Amino acid sequence: MKKMNTMASLLLLSAAVLLTSTTNAAPSSSSRIYYNDTLGEGSTHDLTTDINHNIVVSSGVTLTLTSDATITAPSSVDNGESAIRIEDAIFVGVNGTIRGGANFGGVGVTLTTTRNSNTPATALFDTAIRVYGGDASRNETTQGGDAIQILQSGSVATFLGGQIVAGKGCNKEICGVVDGYALKVIQGRAVIKGGVFQGEFYNLQGSIQIYGCVTFHDKDDENDDGRSRIKGVLSDGSVINVVYVGDDEPEIIYDELVCPPPDATEAAASASDTSSSVGRATASLVPARSIASLGLFSVILLNVIMPVWL
Repeated sequence: MKKMNTMASLLLLSAAVLLTSTTNAAPSSSSRIYYNDTLGEGSTHDLTTDINHNIVVSSGVTLTLTSDATITAPSSVDNGESAIRIEDAIFVGVNGTIRGGANFGGVGVTLTTTRNSNTPATALFDTAIRVYGGDASRNETTQGGDAIQILQSGSVATFLGGQIVAGKGCNKEICGVVDGYALKVIQGRAVIKGGVFQGEFYNLQGSIQIYGCVTFHDKDDENDDGRSRIKGVLSDGSVINVVYVGDDEPEIIYDELVCPPPDATEAAASASDTSSSVGRATASLVPARSIASLGLFSVILLNVIMPVWL
């Protein structure tokens, strides 16, 4: 019996979810929940209840956030503590809220991929997901947390909708002066097809693809505020108007479902011009036909009435 109890304990320790510390006392790096798969079988897990810990997902595991659950990271003791960290794993945000830690402004979700990974970090953010970077405190000048950050090549985050909000930064007097980024891409790729973004985009050496009826306004555009911006309507119909920071321009993928193709627009304009011309021509012909009819009517009257008088 003693041997069986020992085996049971070992199985519990090697489970996919390992809570190294459940204390709600002073936050520390040990306040984390780990989802991993030491057997390499690609297990899946659903988060359906509220959690007040940092979550680390690794080793090919798929983690899904559903049931409107809320993940709140503890107040950060160092900059960059993430509410959810995806390392060589998959995250699917269906429905729920993710909040980065406060104080130093923790990150909402971080994607990172190791070299030669069999499962590059992948995240999908659906229409009912909300991600917030952590807000900073007012004790000192501190930047707010980033909502989403993508760190290594191979990592991909896809946005179909949802709400992505950068954390508020503070100095000793006020907040909202050194905000974090709604989306930060160091390396890797972000694919944006929908969503509401509140905060700036930052791209160092990665790629940001944007689907919709969208235009990129360079910082030298005289009609703008001196900062590069992405403006337009995304494929899901959401309006986007965010500051873009980066040397490489974002990749715009035109979505004809949001705005008509240029050829169709030109054809419609041409058809409109043609219709106007025909209308004007028709209008000019009406008086001539009326005059001709009046002349014919006069001739008929003369032929009929004049013999009677005579």
